[in-house]
Amino acid sequence: MSPFVEVSSGGTGRPMALWTEPIIHWHPGVDAASQHRELVAAGQLLTTWQPAPFEESPTDCFRLGDAYWIWQPGVGGIRFFADTPQCTAYPAHDVDSDWFANLITRSWLPAVYLVWGRQVLHASAAMRTSDGRAVAFVGPSGAGKSTIAYGLSRRPGWTHVSDDTLAFSVAGPAIALHPLRNDARLRSATAEYFGRSAHPVDPIEWPDGALTLSAVYLLESEADGSGAVTIATVKAADAYTRLLEQAHAFTLEIPSHNQRLMRDYLALAAAIPAFRLTYRRSFDAMEEILEAVDRHASS
Repeated sequence: MSPFVEVSSGGTGRPMALWTEPIIHWHPGVDAASQHRELVAAGQLLTTWQPAPFEESPTDCFRLGDAYWIWQPGVGGIRFFADTPQCTAYPAHDVDSDWFANLITRSWLPAVYLVWGRQVLHASAAMRTSDGRAVAFVGPSGAGKSTIAYGLSRRPGWTHVSDDTLAFSVAGPAIALHPLRNDARLRSATAEYFGRSAHPVDPIEWPDGALTLSAVYLLESEADGSGAVTIATVKAADAYTRLLEQAHAFTLEIPSHNQRLMRDYLALAAAIPAFRLTYRRSFDAMEEILEAVDRHASS
């Protein structure tokens, strides 16, 4: 199956190729330590990522000829090229295949998308089912962005789009959104609040049809306070700084990629209105928060 789909290019009538979701080809199990030694000897080390919460080892990123490699010595890795959204997965002989697939989609692909001409924002999102317009929630870990997006998606007329990674590209005056596999991974208290304690991991199905981004909410939660929910406009320059802080980047060693990242985030900040969403961080205030966002985003 091709990762590309032909769509109409506006009023020109000419089809253009847009990729929908990267294809992962699977290679039989390998000696991950030996392959890592070969990459260290022959490749250019671009950067090293520190372990994510569910990982145990750092991840090295190499360039070898025209190919890029992402590799963990005891786990395995992927190889990909810049000109097509496909990669080949090389799991270690004894690695759990489901865990390894989750590592690729959760930790590695969000950074690789930049090489393929897409940006990935650390954000949650929900979409209005009536028109395919999505709103994103951005904030530090623990601010409540996943909880708010999940809660909004349970309201009539909304569906869940992302839990913590949102892929986008600049499409003229619009910001187009692209599939990137996410699961709703609810914290225990959130799962209990929404009655999902038995199923805290909930796969998110990417909606059919084209999605565009219509608003970004920058979260500022307060442990104490009056409890009033406020939504205020944020200037584009301030929004740009906040959004860029939440960007996934493959490496800072490739200037062309960094320039595109900054250019695309400037376009995002200029094209999409940003709002500061301030609220008291408490489940007692959750319905008031969701009602305020629902009403504001639908106005």
